[in-house]
Amino acid sequence: MNNKIVITLGISLFFLSFLLVHWYRQYAMSRGLVDIPNNRSSHQIVTPRGAGIVFVVLWNLALLLSFVLEGLSFRELAIFFPSALIISFLGYWDDIVQLSAKNRFIAQAIIAFLSIIMMGKVHSFHLLNETALYLGWFAVPLAIIGVIWSINLFNFMDGLDGLAGIEALFLFGMGGGLFWAFDANAMAALCGFLVFAVAGFLIWNWPKARVFMGDVGSYFLGFLVAIFALVGDVWYNIPITLWIILYGVFWFDATVTLVRRFLKKENIMSSHRSHAYQRLHQAGYTHQQVLLRVILLNSALMGIVFFAYFQPAYLGVALLVTISLLSAVYLCIEKIKPMVGSV
Repeated sequence: MNNKIVITLGISLFFLSFLLVHWYRQYAMSRGLVDIPNNRSSHQIVTPRGAGIVFVVLWNLALLLSFVLEGLSFRELAIFFPSALIISFLGYWDDIVQLSAKNRFIAQAIIAFLSIIMMGKVHSFHLLNETALYLGWFAVPLAIIGVIWSINLFNFMDGLDGLAGIEALFLFGMGGGLFWAFDANAMAALCGFLVFAVAGFLIWNWPKARVFMGDVGSYFLGFLVAIFALVGDVWYNIPITLWIILYGVFWFDATVTLVRRFLKKENIMSSHRSHAYQRLHQAGYTHQQVLLRVILLNSALMGIVFFAYFQPAYLGVALLVTISLLSAVYLCIEKIKPMVGSV
């Protein structure tokens, strides 16, 4: 596809997303597809959920159109299309009936396996420098675990107005830039389409949110972050560490919180409000104030990614700086509002 078609399609996705989320909001309210505030909620009013189905459908239509216009190969289509639809259906079903953790895990593992197998030989990753680290057969289960964790951590972190949407814009915006820099134009276009579609949704999800994306949206976005990162590394030699750095706000908070809850012998499968971003809100910061800090932190991570791209020999140093920065921010929040339990 030429650039004019890509830009036109992207802008169309934005406006369609904005209009369709408005329609979905009315539909969800009439059908009772809503989140009702409780003692673990960060919102105060009844809010329609599941609006992520809009950008899910729009992006998959853009994916199919890209294939029809020969901007995408059949293999590239096969990596994304069936698995993205299935994970979205799983999320929407979870929005309605709340699946058991075991069933979710099994379904997510199967979906991850199908996409990874379609990539071809997954046996090494670019971690700390330009040279790929060969992992052999161990690379596939490691990749599957990574996809499953990404799906769930995105879901864990979708608990504040606009937070997941903002994270998606940073991840797929910068991710698309990386693909473009490595001459992977088809992947760059797909990332761009997702940015436009999510941006239309984000207008309605901005504080105070009038809709939530729900599990259908968070599962889908978490899945695509991991798959794009793996495709970039395996096919185009884009170090997966660049995606790890960019994804830092979400994986660091989710992982550290999970480990701390496990060490405190809490039920890690139960709902809670122990994440750093939730505790910052509990300390009196508004949704907008928390979002501003996340935007600033993501901007810093983008700067680190730019540095690592132009100085690949310092990729390991960039990762160390990222972890140090995220640790410092986490400790600051701990001083403001300590994690005392699943409240």
